[in-house]
Amino acid sequence: MMNQEQIQELVDRSKRNDTIAFAQLVSVFQAMVFRLAFRLLCDEDEAKDMVQDVFVKIWISIDKYDASCRFSTWMYKITCNTCYDRLRALRRTPPAYSSETISVEHDIGSGENIEEALSHKELKDLILRFTEELTPKQRLVFTLRDIEELDVAEVVIITGLSPEKIKHNLYQARKQIRNKMHQIDPGL
Repeated sequence: MMNQEQIQELVDRSKRNDTIAFAQLVSVFQAMVFRLAFRLLCDEDEAKDMVQDVFVKIWISIDKYDASCRFSTWMYKITCNTCYDRLRALRRTPPAYSSETISVEHDIGSGENIEEALSHKELKDLILRFTEELTPKQRLVFTLRDIEELDVAEVVIITGLSPEKIKHNLYQARKQIRNKMHQIDPGL
């Protein structure tokens, strides 16, 4: 991963219409945008479309980027807003996927206990499945804090929510996921 200084150099070059620099930004951040879009939309094809939409919006508004915050934070905010717009548009139509179509990559290291690795993968799959059942706001906060591991200050910038609302939504999301997991196996 590039450091903030290298990213800022690419942003500055992109602001001068350097398409090669922008292509490098896309290359660096494309997977992050896809991962967030997929977790918010729970649909691989929709997430791929959102990646394209997000980078078009970034290219169009790159002059508005303020270097006082990290580029990734600004990018996450655009991604969240784009996905929320899409969720509102999809609200009238039922989802065209099932949770069984979602695949989560998991690399098993050579020294790792295979049984333990499979158990962790199953647990991760369950959490992702239960995340789909959260409200959009809870899913967003849970994804940004617990999955993407962003700090509260970044989540405030991305979502526009107060720290208290972030903590409340995160608490509710964790509680709902925990309750669903206890219904399946009280030992979890």
